[in-house]
Amino acid sequence: LQIDDMDNRGCTSQVDLRRSIYNPEVKQSPSSRSLAEVFNYHTKSDFSPERIFKVVFIGDSAVGKTCFLHRFCHNRFKPLFNATIGVDFTVKNIRLGNRTVAVQLWDTAGQERFRSITKQYFRKADGVILMYDVTSEQSFLNVRSWIDSVRVGVDEKCVICLVGNKVDLFANDRSRVLTYKQGQNMAEEFNMLFFETSAYTGYGVNECMKAVAMKLQEREDENIEEALKLDMNIQKAKKCCS
Repeated sequence: LQIDDMDNRGCTSQVDLRRSIYNPEVKQSPSSRSLAEVFNYHTKSDFSPERIFKVVFIGDSAVGKTCFLHRFCHNRFKPLFNATIGVDFTVKNIRLGNRTVAVQLWDTAGQERFRSITKQYFRKADGVILMYDVTSEQSFLNVRSWIDSVRVGVDEKCVICLVGNKVDLFANDRSRVLTYKQGQNMAEEFNMLFFETSAYTGYGVNECMKAVAMKLQEREDENIEEALKLDMNIQKAKKCCS
């Protein structure tokens, strides 16, 4: 798995993102917002991701969404973050075999009072990372509420991944507040991918994001194949009528 860094948090990184992403040959997911809408800027690309997908991170406050993103983007743990207010996003390239895809990773506020902001970004999401803290039973109980919010705003083909974060806090399985099986059962009930991770150690983080990217690519390939079949059927029907 090869992952390239792009971050919108600094001015220099923004310029790199603009220079890197814009390419007229890139196939963008139909449900993703164009990067031209984000930056209103266009230049040639130094690399060519085949597709761009929007992935939204949701879950209760303090479950580790921002730390997870920092680990994935920079391969290090940053322990002190202020609570995210509103939305912050980062773009990453992921190499899948001989293909490269770009993912827009949106870090949304987990506090209940900011959920109205979060819902705006569900509508064009290709994927959703729904995170809970394995040491917090309440964050796990709130997963169902988050799923309800997601289902209102996303397409039925949206890829959803349930993530149990902070597994590094367990000395052994007997000290667990929430078991792996509980998370797995929840994921199976709602047809979600499932991973346990640690933003602190990096355990499972890359594996989780690679699995999500692969699933997004598979769904997009299926959509393209369906569109091609539909077009062929239309062309055949026209020939029959002529």
